[in-house]
Amino acid sequence: MNSQGFDANPTVADEVSAVVDDAQVIAKTLPSRRVSRPTHTLMDIWGHGVDATRDFVNREPMQAVMIAAAASSLLTMVLTRRARDWHA
Repeated sequence: MNSQGFDANPTVADEVSAVVDDAQVIAKTLPSRRVSRPTHTLMDIWGHGVDATRDFVNREPMQAVMIAAAASSLLTMVLTRRARDWHA
């Protein structure tokens, strides 16, 4: 901690929390509308997701690494608990 009481190096939890907060702000600012029929195919949606992910990784490489680390840790925890339950 520095003299002001703030840690100069954010933790993984801080980074993930910041990403979640950003996502909530973005979700609130997006216009909501109802679509009567699908306007995009699954391939269009998949392509948009891939492009958005690639853009985010290029803009925020450290946050992308932190998110990937947190997600893989969570997945590992879930899978190891499940494997332990199967063998018990």
